[in-house]
Amino acid sequence: MKKGVWLSILAVLLSGVIVYSMWYIYRRGELQNNSKDSFIPYNSALVVQINAGVSLPEKVGLAFQSNISDFQKILLYQVASLLEKKGFIAPTSRVLALRKEGKGKIVYLFVGDNSDVLSGKEVFDCLRENMSWRAIIPRKYDQYKIYTLKSGEEEIFCTAEEGKILLSDSELFIEDALKQFEQEAANQGKSTKFQNITKYFSPRAGMNVFLNTDCFSELLPLYIQTNRLFPHLNISSCFKWGALDGELQEEGISLNGFMDYTGLEASYMKTFSGQEPEETNLAGMLPGNASSVMFLNISQLDLYLKNLEEYRRDAGLIGNVRKRKQEYAWAWGKGAEAELKELLQGKFALANMSFNEATGKNEGLIVAEVKSGGLCKNWIEKIVTQRAKQLQQNPGNFYLRYTVDREKTIPYYKSPVEDWAAVYWGYIFEGIPAKYLLVVDNYLVLGSSQKVMGDFIKEYIHGNFIKNTDWFKKAKTKLSAKSNLAYFANVRKMLPYYTYVTKGDWKKYLATHEEELAVFSTLAVQWSNEGEMLYSNLFLSTEEIKQENLPHQVWQTKLEAKVSMKPVPVINHITKEQEIFVQDDQQTIYLLNNSGRILWKLKVDGQINSEVYQVDAFKNGKLQYLFSTPDKLYLVDRNGKYVDRFPLAFEAKCERGIALFDYDQNRNYRIFAPLLNQQVSLYDIKGNLIPDWKGVKTDKEIVSRVYHFRVGNKDYIVLADRYRLYILDRKGKERVRVSDVFDLGEGTEIYLTHKGGKPLLAFANSNEQLNLVDFNGKNQPLKYENLAPGWHLNVANINKDNEDELIFTAGKRLKIYNLSGQEIYSKEIEANSLDFPYVYRFSGNDIRIGLLDRDRQQMLLWNLKTGMSAGFPIPGDSPFSIVFSDNGNFYLFAGVDNGSLIKYKVQR
Repeated sequence: MKKGVWLSILAVLLSGVIVYSMWYIYRRGELQNNSKDSFIPYNSALVVQINAGVSLPEKVGLAFQSNISDFQKILLYQVASLLEKKGFIAPTSRVLALRKEGKGKIVYLFVGDNSDVLSGKEVFDCLRENMSWRAIIPRKYDQYKIYTLKSGEEEIFCTAEEGKILLSDSELFIEDALKQFEQEAANQGKSTKFQNITKYFSPRAGMNVFLNTDCFSELLPLYIQTNRLFPHLNISSCFKWGALDGELQEEGISLNGFMDYTGLEASYMKTFSGQEPEETNLAGMLPGNASSVMFLNISQLDLYLKNLEEYRRDAGLIGNVRKRKQEYAWAWGKGAEAELKELLQGKFALANMSFNEATGKNEGLIVAEVKSGGLCKNWIEKIVTQRAKQLQQNPGNFYLRYTVDREKTIPYYKSPVEDWAAVYWGYIFEGIPAKYLLVVDNYLVLGSSQKVMGDFIKEYIHGNFIKNTDWFKKAKTKLSAKSNLAYFANVRKMLPYYTYVTKGDWKKYLATHEEELAVFSTLAVQWSNEGEMLYSNLFLSTEEIKQENLPHQVWQTKLEAKVSMKPVPVINHITKEQEIFVQDDQQTIYLLNNSGRILWKLKVDGQINSEVYQVDAFKNGKLQYLFSTPDKLYLVDRNGKYVDRFPLAFEAKCERGIALFDYDQNRNYRIFAPLLNQQVSLYDIKGNLIPDWKGVKTDKEIVSRVYHFRVGNKDYIVLADRYRLYILDRKGKERVRVSDVFDLGEGTEIYLTHKGGKPLLAFANSNEQLNLVDFNGKNQPLKYENLAPGWHLNVANINKDNEDELIFTAGKRLKIYNLSGQEIYSKEIEANSLDFPYVYRFSGNDIRIGLLDRDRQQMLLWNLKTGMSAGFPIPGDSPFSIVFSDNGNFYLFAGVDNGSLIKYKVQR
């Protein structure tokens, strides 16, 4: 009997354990399946889900270091951090929601997974044991328990229910979250917007961001003075909701996803309905010194203007628009708007050039692509004439000219009114007043001031467009090539403007943390229409960008390719002004005037391998340019045209380049061409071979140019092959026999120098031996040790001792020897690969060495006494020339940025 009783009790207990275990497993699974989304109240303005494994990149953390530090001090963060550390909050995704309560208070709701879904009491036991509290007060809310946690002056609210841990600084937010869950569980309420939008999220993204209507209508006005951005365009009414995936990366912050504007009558974004995203070429027209640019790309202009009209009517803006259009029609003629519309291509851009913090005004440009620049110019002249007639003025009052240089001016116009671009094309353009008008190529340019128009013309003349700037190129790679609306900004330049248009905490932070925020270099945003939504991309970059303009840069002109030679200063024989001759690595030669304007360009058959000589071929005071490529001899006049008979093809390749001599300074020029067939051809300036030139047949391939030296009253023609030095007379006969055998490299340079008053020919072997050959043919070799491979040699007098010095560069080392072989200077410079050491004389006591570091793409100007010259090093990718100007300044000319030429004022 007793045995039966015990068996019955055991069976009951076992059944209870089984039932409890089944309930526990079911309940645990049910709680684990509860979604954090179910706890997000429908009126949350912003919801951010941070997925597992996401961390804050170092650079981004530095930008917001003080904010992060302040946030870590608040009670809400400390509680969440403790529970995570103690293992109560699981290392899964977390959700942070926020909204506005009351007049302007922002409150937060944190939702995380409870590691032990059935634990509740343990959570608060942990809090009691690990933190000091003024009070922990539980209270019932329906079937749940909410705890009020008070510490010092702060209080937060917490609950651990339904497998989740909820924290908030608002008791109402907690209650709404639990209520929302109950409604979802009972299927009594409609699905939250957050749950409906999650289908647009990627589960692989680092974070998901939901922007509710209240985010735009309630939160945005707390931090942005929307009327300062666009007085007649309410950006807080642009979107209904947004669903964006985000990534935190070392190179920046990215967000991409969909923004919905359906049902919002006052949304400007509905003007994009029915449009296809398109590419634009306007980046190739906007000036390179712009701080930010915006592009509007319309595939169907008529539809856009129709949608714009409907939007303005729904937004209550149509009255003012129609009034202004009627005024234009009266002042310009009734058909002016329609006539202009027929010229438009649907591609528009706005460029901010500068911002005046005192007045709150932007200076900038609006550019529209047109079908015909000529017809557009006719349209401007028509409305200007009509307006002048209305005002009883001379139409010439509306005509202006910008002087580029003494040879070129560009006409532009005073605009009849300032707001017509915003009225015609949309209020996104109203930040830039259209005070001046210009047509270049097939583009209509509207400018806010004469200075802006002048800056645009200068950048246009020099070919410096935003598409070539480092910051824009890097920002553009982050976005799609096609869009309907896009915005790109140089953040550091635009920061004063961003500070101006923000308010509250944002304004304060931007104003006081400029140094920290400098970690962000560029901002890129774009929207592309897809159905009734806009696909959106945003990238806030931390990638380093190059400084676009050097402090003492006079001008920068864009060429078609990288500068491939040392720029050559030449003289305009008409004006006597200095000009610059240069070639790029696509074999195009250019002549630029002293203002940096390209006067002409000409494609030749190869890279110039000689000096560029200015000659007076016709002995009439007009100068031409003589030079060679490996295959041809060129003579080009100052207008960029070939002189008759030129270019001339060489009999064999001329790898070392020509040399030009005018023995008696009577313009009876002689042109020497050392050829690959081991012979030297001699031409006159008309391209005829000189009949009495005996020529020379070298033993091996010629490795040097041909040189002419006059010593005493004798002329010497000097050249070298791999093993021999040849010293000839003017007819090509050997004048001095040199018996030494050398080992010379390609491109060997030969210098005339003097030691103890005795003339010598100085040149270096490839095995670090310097040869000093006198004009009796005797060699005095000097040996130099420890020169890095790829060394360069120049010979010049740099210390006023009436004798030349030997200047070597090798790797990062600059070494100088006297002609006796004694080292007198050695310096390791911060560089990787120093190029040829050019010598520049600023005065009798101021001699400096110009160097190019090709690896680092830097130009250096080295003073032997004081080191690096002021303002150096500067970016550059070609050898540079320094010339003295009539105004008493020295100017440097060089290639930079892989395809531009600069003029730079050298600091004394």
